[in-house]
Amino acid sequence: MWRRWHSRLDGKHFTARVRMDVDLAGLTEQRRLTIHRDDEDGRAERLLIQFDAPESLRNLGLLYFEQLGRPNDYFLYRPAVRRVRRLQQSAITNNLYGVDPEFLGFGIAETEPTWIQSMQSVRLNGHDAYRLVEKARGSNPRFEERIVWIDRENYIPLRTEHRLNSKRVLTAETIEIRSVQGVPTPMRMHFERPLDGTRVQLVVEEVDYERPIPEHVFSVFTLMKSQRARK
Repeated sequence: MWRRWHSRLDGKHFTARVRMDVDLAGLTEQRRLTIHRDDEDGRAERLLIQFDAPESLRNLGLLYFEQLGRPNDYFLYRPAVRRVRRLQQSAITNNLYGVDPEFLGFGIAETEPTWIQSMQSVRLNGHDAYRLVEKARGSNPRFEERIVWIDRENYIPLRTEHRLNSKRVLTAETIEIRSVQGVPTPMRMHFERPLDGTRVQLVVEEVDYERPIPEHVFSVFTLMKSQRARK
């Protein structure tokens, strides 16, 4: 089951348009993003996230490379200074700009190694699911314990909880799943961070699993060049 969950999108790529309605403890903002994702034929995930709106974030870009056996790579392009900065993984795991690559990739990047503690079959919101409890293998800023309810039909996480210091720090729920070009896809998700009151509604407005993504898209040079061209 764990392997089916983590390998659900192996060998697939997509380009998506996404809307995020963000509530930061009463301050609301709508963000629009373009996302390119592939996994190098199942070997490692690559993700390019580009902000289209609001104007204060327009042209901001985040490039992510999953690395097998070592820390993942993150590169942030900030249009205000026209510079690309390499980020430490600890910086991105704090939900930079409301973006969490674990969920925007529609799969799961193995950002934190875990030990599986237990698994059981349950029902959740009318779905047959597996309830999986995992413990982080080492100290990290995201979670000590992760609980995931995984749909037994399509292996999409229906609900995810992160717990840190015995407190729930993140809840992610999949509200709508739809088949797009034969691929089960989470189209609407709800995120909540109880400690600071942040709430996010994520809506996938368009996704294409068939249109090719040129290899050069996933490069730091293209990140800078494409962002300048979008101004």
